[in-house]
Amino acid sequence: MKYILRAYDVGALLCFCGMMLCILIEVFSRNVLSLPTTWAEESSRLLCVWSVFLGAASAWRRGAHIVINVVVDRLAGRAEHILRLITDVLCLFFLACVWIGTLFIMKISYPSKTTALEISISYFYLGLFVGVSGMLVFQLQNTWKQVRSLAGRRECLVEKQ
Repeated sequence: MKYILRAYDVGALLCFCGMMLCILIEVFSRNVLSLPTTWAEESSRLLCVWSVFLGAASAWRRGAHIVINVVVDRLAGRAEHILRLITDVLCLFFLACVWIGTLFIMKISYPSKTTALEISISYFYLGLFVGVSGMLVFQLQNTWKQVRSLAGRRECLVEKQ
C-alpha cells in the first residue's frame, strides 16, 4: 500500500507542476508575445482534474478529508466500532457507485473530442476513475481493519465471560 500511496502522491505532484507550467506558458505567450496558445488552457484543465483526484485518493488514505465525527467521538467500545464499520460500509457503497458511474460516463463521452487537443473527453473522466479506484482500495483496507478490530473486541468479550 505504501507504494500505491507514493504513486498517487507523485502523480498528483507531477500533474500539478504540469498544470502550472501550462498556465505559465499561456500567460507568457498571451501577454508578452501576444500569441495565445490553443492547447495550454485545455492541457491545464486536464492536468488539474488529474491532480485533484490523485490527490483526493492520497488524502483519503491519510484520513485528511474533512470529517464530522461528533457522534463517533462521544461513543466508546463496541458501539464506536460498530458505528465506524457502518460508516465504512456506506463509504464503500458510495465509492462503488461513483466508480461504476465513471465507467458509464467514460463510455458515453469517448466519441467526443476536445477542441484544441482533439483527445477524447473520457480522458478527463479517467482521472476520476483512477482516483476513485485508489479510494476504493484504501477504503477496503480501512473497512477490513474495522472488521478485524470488531472481531478482536468480540473475542476479548467472550474470553472475559
